[in-house]
Amino acid sequence: MKRTFFLLFFVNIKIFAQQISADSLRLDIERSLNYLVEKQCTQTIEGKQYAGEWEAFMQMKGFFFLLGSKNKYRDSNCFTMAGIHNILAEMYLADTSKKEILPMLQKVYPEILTYATPTPIGNQFNFWKNLPPIRDLRWGKEPNPVPLGRRPTNFAMDERFINNAANVANDADDTALGNLAIWYHQKIFGKNDSIKPIKYSIFDQYLDKDRQNRHWYNYLFHGFKKSGAYMTWLAQESTFENWRFHKNVAHNLVFFLPFSICYPHPYVPYIPWGTNDVDVVVNANILTYLTKNGSLAKSKGSDAAHKLIEKHTKRGHWSMMGIYYPNRYHFHFAVSRAVAAGDKALLTTAQLLVKHLSETQNPDGSYDSWKRVNKRDILQSTTYAVLSMLYLKESGVEVPQTLIDKSVFFLQNQKKIEKSQVFWKGGVFFSGGTVVRNILYFTSDAYTTALVAMTFQKYLNVR
Repeated sequence: MKRTFFLLFFVNIKIFAQQISADSLRLDIERSLNYLVEKQCTQTIEGKQYAGEWEAFMQMKGFFFLLGSKNKYRDSNCFTMAGIHNILAEMYLADTSKKEILPMLQKVYPEILTYATPTPIGNQFNFWKNLPPIRDLRWGKEPNPVPLGRRPTNFAMDERFINNAANVANDADDTALGNLAIWYHQKIFGKNDSIKPIKYSIFDQYLDKDRQNRHWYNYLFHGFKKSGAYMTWLAQESTFENWRFHKNVAHNLVFFLPFSICYPHPYVPYIPWGTNDVDVVVNANILTYLTKNGSLAKSKGSDAAHKLIEKHTKRGHWSMMGIYYPNRYHFHFAVSRAVAAGDKALLTTAQLLVKHLSETQNPDGSYDSWKRVNKRDILQSTTYAVLSMLYLKESGVEVPQTLIDKSVFFLQNQKKIEKSQVFWKGGVFFSGGTVVRNILYFTSDAYTTALVAMTFQKYLNVR
């Protein structure tokens, strides 16, 4: 019986491999790039949409206090734009015959820079744009002139509290992605501007050590206190004289009162919950940037980030790893990308990722996340999983080819066709984090389509 099952399994794998035509994959890549060319925004409507970007959505899956009920709004944000830019840049560098990519990069690059804050050591980046507030933010008299603040472009926000909370501080995640976009731009188009990628020292200023505070999510779900790894927010957190978990809880319970560390004040950049956090996906994104930029060995936080990522991988609490990344395979994608960038310290972790990917693939080649994440977010999970395997394989890590074949076959059969274009429905690539990580999602058909196009390109290169 076991022998029969094995033979059937082997025959099915052979059929998958035979049905994946190289010509059909090339055509899908071409048509997906046609889609991205067509869908890139050409018109700026101030405060609503911006030329050079692609459509992305900020959506509520259900009701949550202060955020409202189920809804979906277009949103302009750095993460989507820099993410798509960096995928396309990577595709172009792998195949410079793809000249249709160049105009897209040139159009989105200035838009990415609008999220930047110049500093003496380079540009920090924010998730959102600096825009005029949509309502008064103080109980008393407003300042004159009224300062700009960070916020979503279209998401409905009625209460002062949530408007002030949206004015988030610059963060290490977007700073890594935005500066990676600068690095790619200069590699492709030459150093024809005065912008320099930010120095590694910005990330070393915010390490998880010698602190008088600790995030409740890290405390409850992660452990590994005083990790020394990179923290998410590039701003000073609130502090306690003698931190204890119950003190943090007390402030969280009265988050709506001005004396709470969780309370967002008008026109002041806000760290959610008043407390910095440590996110393993953010750490992996920082490692990718530092490796590409050639400054990994100089950073004080890199060794601790490697150790933290390895500890999390060994523990295997996949669905709870990323504070802002509810899709469990986003972690695999982020870490494997750092490995492919040249971070050799993650090779032990890479073996553990391959093991997990081998054990969790579904019979049809798909992967799925926790049931509360976008109905298991199957398409996005599969895309992240197979891209992880391809990144690791091109880095010299042994990955069973049959796993990759089955997942690519699955992805190819999920495409949507529109004349000379193909696209893939966007899954969850980001969330509001912590209490809304499974309620407030960010999705983009363009982002997911770019990921799948890169998947097919890598598959053709390594199979």
